[in-house]
Amino acid sequence: MRIFLSFVFIFIAFLALPLLLALPAHATSQQAYQDYLYQFDLYRQTNTDFQVAKNEYLKFKSLTSQATALIKTKTMLAQRNELLRAYLFLLNEKLNEDRGLAGTEKQLYQTLIANEVTFLDAHKDRMSSIGSIDDTVTVSRELESHYMILYASMRQTVIGIMMGDLAVLTQRFDTAHSAAQSLVNISRGTFTPQKQATLDRWLLQIANKRSLYQQKIETIRSTNNQLKGNYQEEIDRNFQTMQKDAAEAKQYLSEGTSNLMELMNAVRYQD
Repeated sequence: MRIFLSFVFIFIAFLALPLLLALPAHATSQQAYQDYLYQFDLYRQTNTDFQVAKNEYLKFKSLTSQATALIKTKTMLAQRNELLRAYLFLLNEKLNEDRGLAGTEKQLYQTLIANEVTFLDAHKDRMSSIGSIDDTVTVSRELESHYMILYASMRQTVIGIMMGDLAVLTQRFDTAHSAAQSLVNISRGTFTPQKQATLDRWLLQIANKRSLYQQKIETIRSTNNQLKGNYQEEIDRNFQTMQKDAAEAKQYLSEGTSNLMELMNAVRYQD
């Protein structure tokens, strides 16, 4: 029995920290974000109660401590489920707010979330059959065996939301880039050959920035579509790489936007 209880405890510690991926809360996701924080507070309390009850049972091995440990373990497992579900709901609300993802991309991430919610709902129903501490281990192992799929789906969706935010910035950049290109073309012939050559060179440099940005985006998309792993560390490593690539992609857009402003000022104000 000691081994089983230790197993439950280890898995709890494994599960709790990765959920702290709090995304900025805006508009309709505000309530979902607050609910997630509330559910996390409840989880921490039920996990603490579980640990106390577990230690009491391991120490005294009495029937009373066993009954208390069973109740506290069942409560903790149920709250763990609610916490995961609240986080998935938060991600879904962030997707609902997104204005950058293509419809098919958004649907893909929403399907991932819906599948995980379905799993958690079925897992919650299994808890009603728990009648012993050994049963709690069996039910907990069902989530453990599925957890890497659940975790990868969460990470994929977070990256998807990040990609949606970048897509909005891209739309703005492309609009400004097109306007700058048109302005240079309309004004072509009014500049000195030297200035025209400079403007054309700047346009090429800006286009290169956009190309470098797109390369990063395609790399992120390819990695995210295949995100999986046998270990949490493996998923996290790929996730962190995609975050780094996203930051670099955003920097390319920022530099390109600054270059566009400089170019348009140079067009507007003749030497």
